[in-house]
Amino acid sequence: MKPALMLGVSLAVAAPAVLADPLYTATFLPENFTAYGIGNDGSVVGSGINPDNQQRAFVWLDGTTTFLPTLGGQSAWATATNGGAVVGASLSGDFTRGFIYRNGDIRSTGTLYGGESIAYGINAAGQVVGDSTDASGNSRAFLYSGGTLTDIGTLGGADARARGINGAGMIVGGSQPGPGFPDDGAHAFLYHDGTMQDLGTLGGGFSWAEAVNDAGQVAGYSLIGAAAVWHPFLYSGGVMHDLGSFGGDFGEAHAINAAGMVVGYSSFVGDGFSHAFVYADGSLVDLNNVTDGLGIQVLTDAVGINDAGQIVANSCNDFGYCAPVLLSPVPEPAAAFLLLAGIPVLLWRRKN
Repeated sequence: MKPALMLGVSLAVAAPAVLADPLYTATFLPENFTAYGIGNDGSVVGSGINPDNQQRAFVWLDGTTTFLPTLGGQSAWATATNGGAVVGASLSGDFTRGFIYRNGDIRSTGTLYGGESIAYGINAAGQVVGDSTDASGNSRAFLYSGGTLTDIGTLGGADARARGINGAGMIVGGSQPGPGFPDDGAHAFLYHDGTMQDLGTLGGGFSWAEAVNDAGQVAGYSLIGAAAVWHPFLYSGGVMHDLGSFGGDFGEAHAINAAGMVVGYSSFVGDGFSHAFVYADGSLVDLNNVTDGLGIQVLTDAVGINDAGQIVANSCNDFGYCAPVLLSPVPEPAAAFLLLAGIPVLLWRRKN
């Protein structure tokens, strides 16, 4: 992310919840699409209904929607994109298989033990992570690299599921922690160089990791105590930080960018839509309060953020209209002024 943009975001998140000037502008994707991720080129991926009324994985970029082929089945969805490659899952006969799509070609990631598989994350090197069921129906986390599918193990229990991978090959997800924690459904993990590390929880018996950036910072969510209350977290510097909430009992972090900005959703006290948030510099900001052009739409969940600060969120309104929304950062006036002020200097240097 550019320094000027980071400065703008940092100042904004420290301001009151409702700002006079928006931080983002809204661009709507087609109705009844669901977004799951965004690439650094601004491409959005997810699941949508094609002209033949079939569910298909899509890539949306600059207003153009491309539906991807399937592995032979009738439906597919895309979960992540990096460097033009897209991953997700597709029906293939009677089974679901993870896929990787690149340059018009789609291929299966395969399966570890003959069961279902889904791909959830991909890094710049084309390494893919996800999960695949075994003969007993347990999910096992996999790494797909160089055409080979590898089971990366568990935290001691029978189940593990991978959700994200960074450029260094660090993998995150959730796994049963084993007999030492008999009542815990899963703990967030960080896997690197053959070792799976338990990241712990925020005090409850469950946690889950969704994304990791190249600095090794992890975003996810965790129970915060014995009650059914869970909050988004940022794991950084060996510590799991509670990002708080908008007052409700539940919230999740779904993505993180290179600058450590986290996005997800949080509920409020009482009924109603959850709201999408962005977290930066210690502040949890409701994206509905800082985005221009939403109208009656409510941003319910932010599912992706790229290194340029673009965010993709899903939205709905009270009339049942739902659509993804691309949020683009608004340049700070001060930054624009500095840029204009620098032009004469650049011209003078070129002349001399």
